[in-house]
Amino acid sequence: MYFNLPRVSVLLSLVTVCVVAHAQAPQPQVAGRVVRSDDGVPIEGAEVELVRVWAVSSNGRYPTAITDKNGEYQFVESVKPDAYPIRASAEGFVWENYTRDGAVEGRLQQIDLTTQLHGIDFRLKREAVIRGVLTDAKGKPREAGISVAAVRKEQGEKGAFRLHAVNWVKTDASGRFVLKKLESGTYFVCVNGPNGLNAFPNAGVWYRETWYGNVGSAEDAKALMLKGGEEQNDIHITVEQEQRYRVIVWPSGPEDQPNPDRYSVSIEGRSHTSTQEADGSYVIPGIPPGRYKLVSLAWLGAEYQGEGDITFDVINVDVTLHLRVGGLGEIQGVVKSGDTQAKVPLMIGIESDEGAAQGSDVDAAGHFMFSRVLPGAYVFKLLKNPAGVVLRSVTCGGEVVTPNTPLKMRDREKVKDCEAVLGH
Repeated sequence: MYFNLPRVSVLLSLVTVCVVAHAQAPQPQVAGRVVRSDDGVPIEGAEVELVRVWAVSSNGRYPTAITDKNGEYQFVESVKPDAYPIRASAEGFVWENYTRDGAVEGRLQQIDLTTQLHGIDFRLKREAVIRGVLTDAKGKPREAGISVAAVRKEQGEKGAFRLHAVNWVKTDASGRFVLKKLESGTYFVCVNGPNGLNAFPNAGVWYRETWYGNVGSAEDAKALMLKGGEEQNDIHITVEQEQRYRVIVWPSGPEDQPNPDRYSVSIEGRSHTSTQEADGSYVIPGIPPGRYKLVSLAWLGAEYQGEGDITFDVINVDVTLHLRVGGLGEIQGVVKSGDTQAKVPLMIGIESDEGAAQGSDVDAAGHFMFSRVLPGAYVFKLLKNPAGVVLRSVTCGGEVVTPNTPLKMRDREKVKDCEAVLGH
């Protein structure tokens, strides 16, 4: 048998190099596939991002991988250890956030140097698009920089509907706008809203919140029903200039408490900014005429010290409010049940309409206590209880507490006679 030794040596060297190179090829930390949701066809050029503001890569973007012709992607370069939401998008499709089980907690994926998350797949839906133009009363296009939002009405926990801005953009120099990345559904288009969301003055000029249909509220607005892949073009909305005003707040208090290091100020039902001035006041700009309720919280470090609110009107001038912030109260009571197994472990909670909430463990004697309670109207609920145990009723001061008749706590009030009855 005849051997060409130089040729065999070269072949063996190439095989060795290939084997070593293959053995040293890094395994991707995250990998998967992106396809269309309607027919499963791979999407080439889709972007998959590891979304974390503090994990921006050297080029100023989130860590990103691009899919190939088979719809496959992988993150080969080392990714900074962190918990990441992972999302994918492509031109003509809606963003999709990966989740393990459909729960909010399943959106965060823990990634470190040893992580190998494979099979992180996405099925993207075709986007719906809304295009339109903003004009004045004579049909002349408005200028650039006016905010336009695609809004959906969503039913809340208590049956009331809330307005959710799905996407928003600014108009171009011809007053035109394009709202993309919309899923199938019913939409309402709003200028400078809803409720002041992403509203900005243009060269010092404010435009009135206006909905498609040239109306001032979502209740009267025209609805747009769109399916994936559909486009609604030539939406015309007539917008008018309006005068808006500043709300200047001077909070103080609470009494008999350490001096707060700051206050938060917010107008209920509106999206807005606020700034603290050197003289100690807080200024909220861009509020249109109307009746409002302002709420202020006093803070000392990470703990709140008290709360106050005031109702006021904006008419045709800036408004100055002097608001005294009330102190904290206390709620005490006892849990009663004929079943000793229902007494421990238990945790009972209180929650106000404004979102203030606390939890208290119930001790072996059935007692609970809530300290540092803000003024407001509260209802009770069980937070931790044996299976099958429910909160039958609560009375405080001899009055039944329900969502329709909550416990109303005043400034620094102490309620010590609440009684919670459990049952099955």
